[in-house]
Amino acid sequence: MIKVTRYILAFVITLFFITSSYAQFDTVKKEFNPLYKAIDVVKSLSYDNFKRIKLLHTAIMNYGGGKEEFDRIVDVYAEASALYFQNKITESANLFTKNKKDIDEVAIRVANVYKKDADELHTSIIKMHVKYNVKMSLKGEKVNPQADVAINGASYGVQKANDYLIRSRPVQAIYYFRRAKDSCFQVYKVLEVPLPEKFNKDIVDNKNQVYVSKEKKV
Repeated sequence: MIKVTRYILAFVITLFFITSSYAQFDTVKKEFNPLYKAIDVVKSLSYDNFKRIKLLHTAIMNYGGGKEEFDRIVDVYAEASALYFQNKITESANLFTKNKKDIDEVAIRVANVYKKDADELHTSIIKMHVKYNVKMSLKGEKVNPQADVAINGASYGVQKANDYLIRSRPVQAIYYFRRAKDSCFQVYKVLEVPLPEKFNKDIVDNKNQVYVSKEKKV
């Protein structure tokens, strides 16, 4: 009888702790769509956030807040991951959701920097090409048709990038703004016009590499 009583008491105590644990779990407020399960949010955002952080690294380093901003985003991602492995699923889902919002804000801000640069470069290239056409026409000479091909490529890139930006897909927008700038630089090459040094960072960034200024190299 004493033995049975001990088993019952042990079971009750165990049940109490389990119930308390779940009660504590349930009291955590969801900071994401309440229709979603926390574990599904964690699984989805742990993958998506990691992918986007990786894709945005060069853009943030070159045109965003640099290493400090990139590290801040990674730190939050790491903390959310730690909460998951501590079995704090809802807290993890909440932090992954916050991490996603931070990534979105940074990506849109950086993409708008690319937009400004690409729009200005695209406009200047068109003007340069028109002036070159007039000059060659007065000489009775024709312009290399590859210049038109490059300009059309730049126009397509800018249009595609702006479309993605309007649809709140900044990572894809950045990709096409880079392609647009690549096409613009091709015009310089076709027309045999020296590329200004002010575009050195753009050239490096288009290769998805972090730009290091000459001052920092010294």
